[in-house]
Amino acid sequence: MSIEDIKSPLPARKVFFEGENKTEDVNEQPIVMPRIENVDQPIKTEEIKKKNKKPLILMVVLAILLLLGGGIFFFLKSRNVDKTVTLNYWGLWEDESVMNGIIADFETKNPNIKITYKKKQKDGYRGLLAGRLAKSGETEDVPDIFRIHNTWIPMFENNLAPVPSETVTNIGLETDFFDVYKNDLKVNGGWLSVPLMYDGLVMFYNSELLNKAQVEVPNDWWSLKKAAVKITEKDDKEKIKVAGAALGLTDNVDHWSDVVGLMMKQNGVNFTDIGSTENATKLKDVFSFYTLFKTSDKVWDETLPNSTQFFASGNLGFYFGPSWRVFDIQALNPNLKFGIASMPQLPTTSSVSTSEVGAGAELTNIYWASYWTEGVNSKSKYQEEAWKFLEYLSSAEVLEKMYQADSQIRSFGQIYPRKSMVNKISSNDKIKPLVETANSATSWYLASNTWDDGLNTQMQKYFSDAVNTILINSSDTEEAVTTVVSGISQLQQKYELK
Repeated sequence: MSIEDIKSPLPARKVFFEGENKTEDVNEQPIVMPRIENVDQPIKTEEIKKKNKKPLILMVVLAILLLLGGGIFFFLKSRNVDKTVTLNYWGLWEDESVMNGIIADFETKNPNIKITYKKKQKDGYRGLLAGRLAKSGETEDVPDIFRIHNTWIPMFENNLAPVPSETVTNIGLETDFFDVYKNDLKVNGGWLSVPLMYDGLVMFYNSELLNKAQVEVPNDWWSLKKAAVKITEKDDKEKIKVAGAALGLTDNVDHWSDVVGLMMKQNGVNFTDIGSTENATKLKDVFSFYTLFKTSDKVWDETLPNSTQFFASGNLGFYFGPSWRVFDIQALNPNLKFGIASMPQLPTTSSVSTSEVGAGAELTNIYWASYWTEGVNSKSKYQEEAWKFLEYLSSAEVLEKMYQADSQIRSFGQIYPRKSMVNKISSNDKIKPLVETANSATSWYLASNTWDDGLNTQMQKYFSDAVNTILINSSDTEEAVTTVVSGISQLQQKYELK
C-alpha cells in the first residue's frame, strides 16, 4: 500500500528543503506523521468495504432498469406499433379487380392497416347487413365499413359512427361535395356517412323516333306529353307498336317511384305536414297527371314488356332511369342511338296554362338523386383506421383512379361526388345531364332498386296501390290519396323520419 492511498482528514504539512529557513507560521501547528507498520498488510476499514460495494449495487440497479425498460418497450411495441389492424369492408357494385389495386396502394402507405374487401349480392343485402351490425363487432363476419343507400340512413342511424370533424374538414365534405348530401347524410347537424359517388334520374330518348315524329327534346312535363302522343304508333287493332313514354303504370315501368317522387317534390308536397288539405290536393294532382299517360294519352299500357327492355328494342320514345341503366341498354342493343337529357320540370306557378308551358314559362329547378354511400360501424374497434381509409378513398386522386379503373370494364365510371371534379367528366354526354343538375337534386323514400325490403319497399307499396286504384276507378282518387297519406304517416313514425 502506498502513501497516496491514505486519505487523511488533516491539511497537508509544509515540507522544508535543505538551506531553507524552517521558521513556521505562528498559526501553523506542527504535523506529526503517524508511524506506519506492516505496510505490506492490507488496511481493512468499514469505509473501504462500503466503497467497494457501491459500484456493484449501481450496476445491479442499472441492469434491472434496463431489463424492465426493455420489457416495457417491447410490450408496447408488440401491442401498438407492430399490431396489424384488419378492416372488413362490404361493397355492392365495385368488383374486387377494381378495388384491390386501390387497396394495395393504401396498404403500402399504411403497412399496419389491412383491408378485406367483399362485394356482396344486392338481394337480401339490407337484411344481412342489419343482422351483422347487431353483433358485437369483434367477429370476422361483421363489417367495419359498409355501403348503404342514401335513403337507408333512418334504418341504420344507430349503427353509423359519426364522421369525425377532422375528416369532414380534411376531405371538404361541407364545401366540395354536392349540396344534396347535406340534406340526406346529416342528422342533427352531424354527418353519418361519406359518399364516393353520385347518381339520380335522367330522361333517355330515342333519337331516331324523335326525328321521325319531328319533336324536340322536352324540358317540361306538358311538352313531354305532347311529344309522347306524336311518337306513339299503333297497329290496326289499336295495340301499341311504338310507345311514346314509359309512364302511367307501376308493374312494367322501371323507376316509376322515382318519377312520382320527383313530381311530388316539384309540385311542392311538404312531407313534414303530409296530412294537411293542401298537401292532399298536391298529391292528388300528381297521381292524376301520372296516370294520364295510360288513361287519356294511351302512350303506354300493361301489354308492353318491361320499359328498359322496350327502350333497348328501339320501340320507346322516352324512358326514365339512373345513369347505370346506360350499361344495361348498351348490352341489350349496342347499336341503339339514344341520348340523355335532364328531367322535365313543372311551371313555378299553377296559373300558367298548359299551352303556355314551354313558351318561356318559368320552370322549377328540382331533380332527383339516388345514390350509395359509405358508413363506419359504430361498434367497430378500429374506427380511427376506418375513417383514415375513407379519407383516402374520397380524395380526388383516388376517386379519379377508381373512375379510370371502372372505365376499363364499362363506358364510364361512377360519377364523382365532388363539385371540383365535374369538369373532368362533363364532356361525356351520358353523364353531363346528371352532373349539371346534381347540386339542385333532392331525394326521398321512394327510391327504386334499393332491394331493401324496408322503408323504400314499404313506401312504394302504398303508392303503387294508389296508382292501381285510380287506374281501375278514377272516382276513387280521394280515397287513394287518403290511404297514401295514412301510409306515409305510419312509416314516418316507424322509422322516425325527419
